[in-house]
Amino acid sequence: MKLLIYFAAISAGTLLISNLSAVKLWNLFGIAVDGGVVLFPITYIMGDLIVEFYGKKIAKSIIFAGFFVNILAILVFYIVIALPAYDGWNMQEAYASVLGFTPRIIIGSLIAYLCSNIFNNFIFTKLKNGNGIFASSFIARALGSSAFAHIIDSFIFETIAFFGVLAFQEFLAQAIFAYVLGIGFEIVLSPIEAFIAKKLGGKLEHDSI
Repeated sequence: MKLLIYFAAISAGTLLISNLSAVKLWNLFGIAVDGGVVLFPITYIMGDLIVEFYGKKIAKSIIFAGFFVNILAILVFYIVIALPAYDGWNMQEAYASVLGFTPRIIIGSLIAYLCSNIFNNFIFTKLKNGNGIFASSFIARALGSSAFAHIIDSFIFETIAFFGVLAFQEFLAQAIFAYVLGIGFEIVLSPIEAFIAKKLGGKLEHDSI
């Protein structure tokens, strides 16, 4: 239960941090990339570990919990921005620019988060209950489900947030790069994910004895 609390907190936190980071577009060899791609893949790793050891029902509840935490954060940010600034405090515009991130980014991020993570857990469960390497290997089904889920995430988020804002070639390059970077980041971290899964599996088995 203690581990589940940490997983839930990290899942909600990474989504919120990713949303804040997505406000910035950084230049990668001429490609406009939103800052959220740096951390957002962690949500898939958390989701895989949660659905593996705690089941799809709890994993779905944590997805919605993270969603509502971010809705609350957005409401609070907008309320604070609307409050009159104290005389002499000259950071109102900067504060509003960063924390009042555009509605398209907010809507795109939250819809993409819900759809892609629910789909990721669905595919992960199907692979686990199937046959072959996906049934026997945690990391194989984790990467397999993420490969499909990242497509949904990149398509929904990039379309809602940036389609029409960027030139079509820039939009397409960003969407493709966001997918490649997201799944690549998860592949790089897969040994750590597999290590955590092995340790967690052993701990849960020990605690159940």
